[in-house]
Amino acid sequence: MKQKKTISIIGAGNVAWHLAKQLFACGYAINAVYSRNLDNAKTLAEQVEAKAVNKIELIPPSDLYLFAVKDDAYSELINSFPKTTAICVHTSGSLEMDILSKISDNYGVLYPFQTFSKNKAVDFQHVPICIEASNPQVENVLLNVANKLSPIVRLLSSEQRIYLHLAGIFACNFTNALYFIAEQIAKQQQIDFDIIKPLIVETVHKIETLSPAEAQTGPAKRNDLAIMQKHFELLTKPQWKEIYKLLSESVAEQEA
Repeated sequence: MKQKKTISIIGAGNVAWHLAKQLFACGYAINAVYSRNLDNAKTLAEQVEAKAVNKIELIPPSDLYLFAVKDDAYSELINSFPKTTAICVHTSGSLEMDILSKISDNYGVLYPFQTFSKNKAVDFQHVPICIEASNPQVENVLLNVANKLSPIVRLLSSEQRIYLHLAGIFACNFTNALYFIAEQIAKQQQIDFDIIKPLIVETVHKIETLSPAEAQTGPAKRNDLAIMQKHFELLTKPQWKEIYKLLSESVAEQEA
């Protein structure tokens, strides 16, 4: 019996980039990297000693096909993918596991709950891996793979996973969008954004020991209406004013 399963990576974006490299570092043989853009496939394939392909029919037989593409690309991709007995898994936080049932009876999800950028290294020791499987055999395989990738592995249903993804949007994507606004406000007054970074770091560190409600501070928490009105008047974009208003109302409604 083979000690490590062969894997083909379907996709060459941020998630595919990090998962392929980490799987390769764990000793898995990466057969191929598929992307409609052959240059993108080649760039990742070179990192993991794999074959780069831009046509589905050129993907070699593998024990596991790992789909890591944009959510809106899955439908077309699955419709053109040949039926197989191999394990097929996707990496989406918001799509149901059953979308892969069209191509295999052995399917599942391997969802790394983290934000990924190609030019930023990620320590998988701190990346939760959420899995779901169509049957116990697939679950055992995915548990084995996930436990090699990370010490943080969770079994989550499709319903749980989409709620986790939604929570992550608020905690990560929306938070980063607020960082962007903060940077723009600082730039307007020729203030270096670096001065705000220690505040961001401390805010993150606080929730390691306090609940978000307990860690909440600021004028909305104190109901300091005078300073909130002054802030509101300083904001130069109507959208920023609306964000400030809605978030302030949300903070005021929080209960510690």
